[in-house]
Amino acid sequence: MELSRWRLKGNNFSFMTDLQFFQYLFILFGLFNLSVCLFEDQIGKFDWKQNYVGKLKLSQFDTVSTAKRIIVVTEENVVAALHLKTGQIIWRQVLESANRSQIDFLHVDSEVITISAFSLSGPYLVRGWEPISGGLLWEWTFTLAKSTDVKQVDWLISHGRLYQVVAKTTGQDSYLEVTSYNTRTGQNRGSSARIQAPWISDSSKCILSNPHYICLNSQKIISVDVVSESNLVYTFPLVDAFENTENVELISVNGPLPIVILKQGPVHKFIKITEQRIQLLNDEIHGHQNFLVMPYGDDYCLLQANLRTPELLEISGTLLSDFSPIDELSSKIAYPKTQGVPILSSSFCSTRKDKGVVCRFFLSTEDEAMVLLQNGGKIIWTREESLANIISVDLLDLPVSDLDASIEKEFDNKANTNSLGLISTNIFDMLQRRLTSQISQLQALLLTVFGITAPQSKNQAAGLVRDEFGLHKMIVVATRIGKVFGIDNKNGDIIWQQRLENIKPFTLGDKQSYPLFVQRTTRHFPHPAQCTLLARDQATNEGVIFTFNPITGLPINGIGPIRLGYRLKQLMLLPEGDNNALRGILLLDENNNVHITPESAIPVVRKMLKQIYLFSADYSTGLVSGYSVAFNSLNELKATQTWRLKLSGRGQQIIDVVVKNPLERVHSQGRVLADRSVLFKYINPNLVAIATQAMDPVHRQILSIYLIDVVSGSVIFSVTHKRARGPIHIVHSENWLTYCYFNDKWRRTEIATLELYEGKVQSNSTAFSSLNSPKLPMIERQAYIMPATILTMKETITEKGITSKHILMALSNGGILEMPWMFLDPRRPVSTPPEEGVVPYIPELPVPSEAMLNYNQSLSSIRGIQTVPSGLESTSLVFAYGLDIFYTRVAPSKTFDVLKDDFDYYLITLVLLGLTAASYITRYLASRKALKQAWK
Repeated sequence: MELSRWRLKGNNFSFMTDLQFFQYLFILFGLFNLSVCLFEDQIGKFDWKQNYVGKLKLSQFDTVSTAKRIIVVTEENVVAALHLKTGQIIWRQVLESANRSQIDFLHVDSEVITISAFSLSGPYLVRGWEPISGGLLWEWTFTLAKSTDVKQVDWLISHGRLYQVVAKTTGQDSYLEVTSYNTRTGQNRGSSARIQAPWISDSSKCILSNPHYICLNSQKIISVDVVSESNLVYTFPLVDAFENTENVELISVNGPLPIVILKQGPVHKFIKITEQRIQLLNDEIHGHQNFLVMPYGDDYCLLQANLRTPELLEISGTLLSDFSPIDELSSKIAYPKTQGVPILSSSFCSTRKDKGVVCRFFLSTEDEAMVLLQNGGKIIWTREESLANIISVDLLDLPVSDLDASIEKEFDNKANTNSLGLISTNIFDMLQRRLTSQISQLQALLLTVFGITAPQSKNQAAGLVRDEFGLHKMIVVATRIGKVFGIDNKNGDIIWQQRLENIKPFTLGDKQSYPLFVQRTTRHFPHPAQCTLLARDQATNEGVIFTFNPITGLPINGIGPIRLGYRLKQLMLLPEGDNNALRGILLLDENNNVHITPESAIPVVRKMLKQIYLFSADYSTGLVSGYSVAFNSLNELKATQTWRLKLSGRGQQIIDVVVKNPLERVHSQGRVLADRSVLFKYINPNLVAIATQAMDPVHRQILSIYLIDVVSGSVIFSVTHKRARGPIHIVHSENWLTYCYFNDKWRRTEIATLELYEGKVQSNSTAFSSLNSPKLPMIERQAYIMPATILTMKETITEKGITSKHILMALSNGGILEMPWMFLDPRRPVSTPPEEGVVPYIPELPVPSEAMLNYNQSLSSIRGIQTVPSGLESTSLVFAYGLDIFYTRVAPSKTFDVLKDDFDYYLITLVLLGLTAASYITRYLASRKALKQAWK
């Protein structure tokens, strides 16, 4: 008899067989995801990720929904919601590139409404977001019909409708065009009202303060209500506010009331536009132009934030009805001096039974941080959003532990010199140092055995100590605003930070950078590590130099940024250090004068004078020049131009200059072929890759790549791609070059690779010289199709160069792809059979999901990747930065020099003990056998 199951259906019973029951049960279990990803136990063990939103532009408190949050819009074209208590990102939407469009309007109600403008005349993209989850609810777009006469475009929302106010000037005619739209659908696009505004001119300053359009023109203030049908115009003479009406500025005040500020020097006067007139609210207020209007009970209050001292922030509130101070809002807050001048963005007050009136103030700071304050002098949280704009990175070794430092000191000959500066070889001094070191090591052992904590140095107490394999490092980053951070690569914590005022980065084409040089690492105990950051003065463009300790962030000798007094043209870090292992920096100014810092590096320069060459590339003119360095008759160091190459002859413009990584080590000088012959690599340390872009009437755009020896000025190789354009990303390493570009003909991203060889006979096996005019190399080249958009590329690097090279590619979908060099090898043959160890040629490159370094942790707007070697030859450390920052480690050839985590130590110990016992037993038996044979 067949077994069966019964189920209830309506008011009747229906029959279901066992087979159907198990089918439904199988489908039910199939809905569960039994595996999340590969190697789930390794997630977060060696990597970490931090999300940012960028520099604050607009913000509003979400007071409609039950879960309070702050909705922010940033200059990086990001709209996001931040948690009110922790500051963490609840949701984030990264929109189009900030170079293409900018969010100009934000309104928070039951829906979050943003308006993105691609240009002054449009197109404009209106979007609605769900405030809880950040999902896109709706969007619509439009463009202005006549765009040539547009002077200014403003937006406001009133009674559920979106109003666009366009100021236009056509000859002698000036007017306002007000168009009303349905907020959700964009309907009623033809309902536009035209308001004559002859007071609008090119010199007038106008502000939209809902619902009034206010202009400062000549000797009066003029306001018009753009929402009402009457469009009443009000005027206010400036003489009623100031006796002298010159140099008066009009400043808007954020808030729900139409209030503006008239500023003349340090004096601020507030103007309120009512339904019938323009009203002067007070006599005057002195202070910083940092004001905000917010509801307070049944009235409105004026909030002001002033930085009394670099470390004291004062917030005060004043009622607008009678300008009486509000004691509940007055606060004095200990303010970090590294953050600079704060700017009030938004605020919100609520009444609680236990705490009374609680107000939260949201600020953006001069160093691009976001700060949430509470009345009573409490900082709730701070977000260091300048880390979303990192432009310079380096990773440095940490100092050794206290015990290792004592051992280093024992064998350091420089620390054991006598009064005459000679190394002490006295046997009693050496014995004393040895005994002192042994006693300190014994003391450390006893303290460890008895569980007593020994006094530690500051770095060791903070855990900033070099590990056995050199995996624990300090990440030193410099942001666009001029802030320098020290980040622990173990967990991403910020160890220290320094803000450099009134500086700006160097501009190289479309890229910005602060040159960061490591003059001395932590390997030279007892001398501290030392780094130098170069920048430009914000006003004069002259050079600025900042020397600091990368472990503590403190300036060397207590000296902050130094203004050099001249503009920098080129920089160079000397390959050798002085007696204290400190490497000097050569600075080339616009007059070809060479400056050396520090002065202790002058003897090193004199010794290496014939080996020092400089080059400079002017991105705007396409001029590449080479210089030699020599002392003149006045004992001044001068740079003399030795060669000059102009790449702009055919309208070309330099878009990128790439040099080899100074940390790179070449392990093998040749490549073994299938016939066991050797193809020697063309390894030129002075080779520089330069990319240029030119417009062509036939081929539209032409991309050229030049390989130039910057010592002799000779062009080693050049290649041209027709109908190709950027963005271009180049990786230059050892004897090969790989670069990606966009093929405009086939509308795809392509990657081209070049490999340079001397041939089967090596010209010089000891040292390379650019002055010997070696023969031109053999070029192997190949091109591949990349089925993704690449944002940046970087090669892996290891300490000895033994490990295979992989190319790290940051993709537009948020992943970092680890591409083995074997897939990009230009010697991949088309015919079969292939060469030994070479993959047959296939045009399309694979993009496997398991090759993504960041697995499912998508990274937004990656701008750069930094790779450095670790103490393990198999491992390279990777730091990716952009809107998000991500750190991990990679092993291109697997961890061949490290035992696995699941290595069975007990089993190998037992095997070794067994082999040892077996060897002794075998030895005993063998000796007995030899003895018996001897008696026969």
